[in-house]
Amino acid sequence: MRYSGGFPGPFGGDGDPKKGSKGSRPFVGNKGNTVYIGIVYSATVAEGAHALKALGLDNAMNLDSGGSTALWSGGYKAGPGRNIPNAIVFVRK
Repeated sequence: MRYSGGFPGPFGGDGDPKKGSKGSRPFVGNKGNTVYIGIVYSATVAEGAHALKALGLDNAMNLDSGGSTALWSGGYKAGPGRNIPNAIVFVRK
């Protein structure tokens, strides 16, 4: 799921069973100059998109989900509690 400057039409699926099944849907998005990063739990890709629209985000992108889904800020807030192979890092200037 990805949208920019508006919300995509209904997602009817593309045959990928992972998109139609419920799971953790991590995302990064923005509203104005504020960046949001989080996880929508127990949602399909379409349900995750609707949740982000309800938050009023201007742009958003679904991140990879699965066993490495994590949110860390001074310690794990959600996730596996182990090392992960990649990350999005925000650094305050």
